[in-house]
Amino acid sequence: AVVSTQSTGCLTMESEDMFLKVFGYALAVTGSIAFIPQMHAIWKSKSGEGLNFKMFTILDFVTSVISAYCIKSGLDYSNWLELIITNIQVFTCHALARYYLGEASKLYFLFALKALVAAGLYATSLSTLKVGLNCLIPLMIYNKTRMAYAHYKFRSTGQLSGATLYLQFAQFSGRLCTSLMAKATGFLPVMVMNWVFQAVFIAQFVYYGNINEDTKTTDTVKKTE
Repeated sequence: AVVSTQSTGCLTMESEDMFLKVFGYALAVTGSIAFIPQMHAIWKSKSGEGLNFKMFTILDFVTSVISAYCIKSGLDYSNWLELIITNIQVFTCHALARYYLGEASKLYFLFALKALVAAGLYATSLSTLKVGLNCLIPLMIYNKTRMAYAHYKFRSTGQLSGATLYLQFAQFSGRLCTSLMAKATGFLPVMVMNWVFQAVFIAQFVYYGNINEDTKTTDTVKKTE
């Protein structure tokens, strides 16, 4: 057997492929658990205050459409399992928040909408889903821009979990890295967009968190004077 020794930088093709595969699985795990800290934060506080529900709704829809497209395209489960798990977690976060806010009617509507979207995607043809994918980028930009502006407007990231933000940032950074290494530039604009917005969210989380801590400290000092 002839073993290829073609090298890209410091790695041979075989070692690079192995690295990409192992790193890809690690990123899949990271992405799969990203929203668990957010679920825990909602459950622990028994509150949905300060959460952006439109963000959860749009993210739920986006991951549903991409998952449906991947499954109907006959792609291997490694291409969509992570998305399905993320979708379940996002929906759970939304449902938990509505439950703890005592919004029973909105919670019932959420479950009905989820079932309707699932049925609609099941009935939608692959060609139609492919067209729909092109509409997701503007929707994602709108969603993330609106979210960043809300943080700026209220000078707070609300009840967003820092661990979730950091896990997603690690996931997006890794995906960007592996895409560049594998020369898979098709999804590069979306990945760069996700990475930039996630960096903005983390910066806002750190900055506004420090401001709130300083405010609490000042209030405590005033009370003790």
